Amino acid sequence: MENDSLLASVDGPIGWLTINRPEKMNSLTREMWSQFSELLNKLSSHPRVRVIVIRGAGPECFSAGADVDEFRDRLDSEVSSDVLSPTADTFDAIAECETPTIAMVRGNCFGGGCAIALAADIRCASKNSLFAITPARLGLGYPFNGIERAVQELGAAQARYLFLTTDAIGADDALRIGLAQVVYPEHELESKTEALALKIASLAPLTLRSIKKSIQVTQTAASDRDLEGVERYIDACWKSDDFREGLHAFGEKRKPGFKGS
Repeated sequence: MENDSLLASVDGPIGWLTINRPEKMNSLTREMWSQFSELLNKLSSHPRVRVIVIRGAGPECFSAGADVDEFRDRLDSEVSSDVLSPTADTFDAIAECETPTIAMVRGNCFGGGCAIALAADIRCASKNSLFAITPARLGLGYPFNGIERAVQELGAAQARYLFLTTDAIGADDALRIGLAQVVYPEHELESKTEALALKIASLAPLTLRSIKKSIQVTQTAASDRDLEGVERYIDACWKSDDFREGLHAFGEKRKPGFKGS
């Protein structure tokens, strides 16, 4: 499940998706954006995977977003919003993934890389991380779903500041505005993120899935909410073997062994 520039691997209940172009600040080509969603879906459907961690290779950069060289290469032909279509699809694939996702951010997290992080359920950052959203430096049109998600996650005021100034903010400010949920010392980032992933992986998968579905539905207009779908997810929890296992484990004062069924 890997190629040279995107690596997908499974270690116990954790699926790791690594952006592997450190020499290019882990920027993503159009082909990589398309492959990203495919690899994410493969990890999510893997029978052992309970949580997915997205990271950048190397110590300096999570991701600088889209590979700007590709835009330059297309200047003599048509450059339009269709160039960003796989990018927008990737943001949605991460946000809508049924498996819990964690963005492990070390170093620079810029442009589309920041949008990848914002689409994840949880963002763990190192003390040396920097976040910036920079389409106004290039004059490009930014995908609507990326802006919408920034507003949902950060609020309109913070989203305006990041997009309109293109300023980079450090880990402490990212934590303050919700761009990161936890910040760790750089040397502890991977071990602490892995520990968090294992904690999530130990919980009831169907319950986590129903919670993710419910939260996603709250972000849609009331008239468009799939409340019947939410109820199906919730009902599946009540009818599951995991619910019975959770009750037995609670009564027996032991750790439950959830199976996701």
